[in-house]
Amino acid sequence: MNKGDELVLRISPSRTEAIVEMHEKGTISRKNITVDSLTNCFLSSRYDEEAHPTGLLPEGCIGVTMTPKYTLYFIRYPELHADFTYYGTEYLNFPIPRLVFCVKYMPREAKVADCCLCVVKDERLTLDTPLYHYPFSNVFSDGRVCTGNNALPVYKDPARLHTLASFLLRLPNNDDLFSVENNRLNAQYRDLLEQMKDKAPSFYYTDVLVEQGRTLKDFMNRR
Repeated sequence: MNKGDELVLRISPSRTEAIVEMHEKGTISRKNITVDSLTNCFLSSRYDEEAHPTGLLPEGCIGVTMTPKYTLYFIRYPELHADFTYYGTEYLNFPIPRLVFCVKYMPREAKVADCCLCVVKDERLTLDTPLYHYPFSNVFSDGRVCTGNNALPVYKDPARLHTLASFLLRLPNNDDLFSVENNRLNAQYRDLLEQMKDKAPSFYYTDVLVEQGRTLKDFMNRR
């Protein structure tokens, strides 16, 4: 365009369309376009070289979803054993299935707003990896972890979020949110713990876990 030429954009809310006027060398030309076409034009012509680094990720992080208000960190728990406490009884180094945690982190407030988990097949993870029902307690049916009256640790550095999983697994267990339908043995919680305390973690996949009919992709698409 030459000096003095201009492009005028008029938007008509009542007609849901935009009018583009080109003022060039004293001549005015007009073109009507849809608002969708105008939006696509802006999006396709955007050029942005700005980088948005994540910073150091928590150990075992398999995925990140970033929004203006929060960041979701998906973390594969590296251990197949944990220390459980059930009504005062300690089950140290207790076998567990493979877990993936989703931590909802608020970077501006430097705090954890929520945490969920899922049980996955113990294999190289893909988006098609099947999910199983969590066989223990302290977890709602949608995967949200119940912390009761326990305050979550403060994480000023999100790279330390991988330590949250161990904290959550150490929380005292009771019968709240436990269901016999979530294990193929149809065992009550105490009986399940007693049967599993000396078993290998692989026993969950052959004799205990109940499939959800969902995949890791479904879990990671949560908001």
